[in-house]
Amino acid sequence: MVELKETKTNAASSNLEGSSSQETTEKKSFWQMLRATFKDEGRAWLMISCGAFFYAYQFILRVSPNVMNNEMMETFMIDALAFGTVVGFYSWGYAGMQLPLGITMDRLGSRILLAGAGLLLGLSCFAFAATNSLFVASAARFLIGAGGACGLIGTLKLGTLWLEPVKLGKVIALTMVFGTLGASMGGTPLSMLVDAIGWRETYQILGVVGLGVGVACYLLVRSPSDDQSHAKEAVPFLENRHPWHDIKELATNSQAWVIAIYGTLMYMPITIIGDAWGVQFVGKAALVDEKVAASVNTAMFLGAAVGSPVFTAMSDMMSNRRFPMVIGSLATFLIYLGILFYPGHSIYVFYVLFFLAGFFYTAKVLTFAVICEIMPRNMSGVATAFVNMIVMLTGALHPFIGWLIDLNWDGQYNDGVPIYSVADYRFALMILPMCLIISLFLLKFMKETHPKSGSTQRDQPSVDVDVL
Repeated sequence: MVELKETKTNAASSNLEGSSSQETTEKKSFWQMLRATFKDEGRAWLMISCGAFFYAYQFILRVSPNVMNNEMMETFMIDALAFGTVVGFYSWGYAGMQLPLGITMDRLGSRILLAGAGLLLGLSCFAFAATNSLFVASAARFLIGAGGACGLIGTLKLGTLWLEPVKLGKVIALTMVFGTLGASMGGTPLSMLVDAIGWRETYQILGVVGLGVGVACYLLVRSPSDDQSHAKEAVPFLENRHPWHDIKELATNSQAWVIAIYGTLMYMPITIIGDAWGVQFVGKAALVDEKVAASVNTAMFLGAAVGSPVFTAMSDMMSNRRFPMVIGSLATFLIYLGILFYPGHSIYVFYVLFFLAGFFYTAKVLTFAVICEIMPRNMSGVATAFVNMIVMLTGALHPFIGWLIDLNWDGQYNDGVPIYSVADYRFALMILPMCLIISLFLLKFMKETHPKSGSTQRDQPSVDVDVL
């Protein structure tokens, strides 16, 4: 009996020890998994931040001609038409790479594309800084646009691979913050640097930064292993199973063209004012120097950063896409009339008007939600790239704006550089309110999708795509 009791006691003790050991193992396993999760997520955000920094860098390059207008005209001995032609090549490169990048990103991965694009941007900056040839300068701007197109697409790809789909909105928000910072750095700070050392030396510094960005992306960005990847969880808008068939279907869909043209008309002020002509216009209209005018131009990008989530939230809350887009078109039209024909010179009025112009323009971001709601879900990736490609072609109008400025110009020169008046800029920029009123009329032909009002296979969260 005593032996039996001892046996039972030993067994119970053994079971207790086994249970305790199992609990300890489970606790260790839990904490190990938790640490591994935080380690992977921290690493993921570091890589995503690399992509976002790339996006900010390309934004500086994109808006840089705005604060180098006079310097470039003097160096190349050109007029507004030729300046607009050089600047416009950026948009051709950027727009032309949208669909190819959307198709090849899955095969090559973000690391190779971001690193290669960073090196391309750096070398293109050096070429742009060194040349006296308009042809080489235009080619360099084209390559800068082509390389810059990798920024947003590559960053979103990293987000979909390394993080759960529910966190993609945070990835987009971070990228947009970096983009706004880049646009801001391309304003007054860049203008001060140009004044201090010259535009060529400034572009050489930007070239060094580009090479550094490329090396950083190569060293820090990695593709996740199969057990780390969230690609299988990614929402269908990231899939491009039949890209060429999808492109054909988009090209023959009238609604896709209505949406793309609306987005183009709404985006035109950002391209024309924000990228090339805004600083010179504000300088003439408000009677301020280039650095102050550049800060006014930056206010437009800050307004866009605030307006994007507001219009998206308003549209989702109302279950209506068209009405917020109508508000955006009408308000932006009226604001640009105020910008162009404000008779005073108060810089504070221009700050407010430019901020509001950026804020209300962001009704345009709803075009990406609408295109995803009217097309099959597995086409959404190509659909958003299609709209973005058409929208970015607005930069092709820079030569036309330059031609209009020259058309109204009285022929005066200063040291071989044309002297343009505020009237010359107003004459050329009148195309902007014209485009905005056309965008308002175009909405009559756009079908309302009423998000959340029904459940279909095409429903898609707008936050996923509305800032591309």
